[in-house]
Amino acid sequence: MATADLAREQWSGIAGQVGVLKSDRVVAVLEQQILSGALPTGTVLPKENDLCESLGVSRTVLRDAVRVLVARGLLSVRQGRGTVVTEPSDDAFSGAMVALLARANLSMREVMESREMLETLIVGIAAETGTEDDWVRLEKAYDALSDAVAQPDSEAANQAHAEFHTGIMEATHRPALTLMLSPMSKIAVLTGLASVQAGPTGGWEVEAHLPILEALRKGDAAAAREAMRAHFVASTRPASYQDFLDQPFASTYFSQNPSVL
Repeated sequence: MATADLAREQWSGIAGQVGVLKSDRVVAVLEQQILSGALPTGTVLPKENDLCESLGVSRTVLRDAVRVLVARGLLSVRQGRGTVVTEPSDDAFSGAMVALLARANLSMREVMESREMLETLIVGIAAETGTEDDWVRLEKAYDALSDAVAQPDSEAANQAHAEFHTGIMEATHRPALTLMLSPMSKIAVLTGLASVQAGPTGGWEVEAHLPILEALRKGDAAAAREAMRAHFVASTRPASYQDFLDQPFASTYFSQNPSVL
C-alpha cells in the first residue's frame, strides 16, 4: 500500500482523537505509522502535492506537520530526495532535555549533583551485569582519556570521557534504561569539558576513573558506587570549582553551543 493510501486510511480514525488543527492530525497519522513500523526507516514520503491531495489538506498544514516531525527526529528533509523517515536516534530527545535544563534556571551544582546520584546508581547495576567486552571498551576509553590529557588534546579527552561514562550506562544491558537516560552522555560532555576549562590544569581527574573500572571488573557493586562517588568528589569538591558550580547551567550550554545564540 502506498504511503499516501496508508495515511488516508488512518485519517478518519485518528482525526477525532487529536487537536482541532489539521496539522495535529497529520502529525498523529504519520507519527503512528513511523513508530509502528508501517513507514520503515528510509521511506521517502510522496511528493507534497500528492500527499496534500490524499489527506485533503493544504501545503501549509502539511509543512507545519512535517516541521513538527523533523523536530521530533522522525523525519528529515533532504534536498534532491524529499522527506525521508529517519534512522532511530536519541539526538532530538537529548537535545530537548539539555535545552530544558538550560531553561530551568538550574545551577551547574544542581545538575552535577543529580548526575552524581544517577551515575552512582547506574555503576552499581553495571557491576552486576557487565561483561568482559564492556570492561575492554571502558579500558580503551580510559587509555584514550589518559593519552589525550597527556598531549594535551581537550577535544579528544572530552570524547573519551563521554565514552567512558556512556560505556558504564550501556554495561547495564538494559536498553530501555539506556534510552531513557541517553541525555546523560550529552550532559557529561557539557559539564565535563566546562569543569576542566574552569578548574586547574589536569582537571580531568584521570586517575579517579581507574578505581571505577577496577571495581567493575571485580563485579563489586558497592566498591563501584564508592569509586564513582570519589570521582565526583575529586571533580567537584575542590575550592577551585566552587565558582563554576554556582554559575547557571545555561551558561555552560551556551558556551558549548554558540550556534544557538
